[in-house]
Amino acid sequence: MKRLALLLALLPAPGFAVTVEDVLAEAKADCASFDNGVLTVSPTAVHQIELTGDSTPETLVDWAGFDCSTMASAWGGTGGSLLTVLINGQRSDHMALGWTLVQLNGPVLLLALHGSECNATGSQPCAEALVWGGETLLSVRSGGGEEDDQPVEEPAPTP
Repeated sequence: MKRLALLLALLPAPGFAVTVEDVLAEAKADCASFDNGVLTVSPTAVHQIELTGDSTPETLVDWAGFDCSTMASAWGGTGGSLLTVLINGQRSDHMALGWTLVQLNGPVLLLALHGSECNATGSQPCAEALVWGGETLLSVRSGGGEEDDQPVEEPAPTP
């Protein structure tokens, strides 16, 4: 609970633009909160990518490129690692096993997900495509994931 409170305290207040420095400071504080860990950031952790079509690069922070000296899997595990996408000061977080950017009627961010995200086993392939919709990233994937949100097969009526 203490760790969650620390993370929430580090998040910018609504209306403030989130920067790469904010994300790095969050990771550094999270790492330090566990036995005074020291954060190491790989040169491949921060990427400039074009998602909005305006020729101004956006930033993708791949937390798999972070290493905390006191936590083996601080920001990921078998379900993937945290990805933070920063667009126009907005932050969007995703869990993914990997990612790539493709062109298909514009830029599309493809995420490789754990199979359970597609109602399959963890070893089965699963993917999500994200596109910029003008105000936020869009996907056909529904939000939630609650068991009650899943389709229910009704038994056929008996004559």
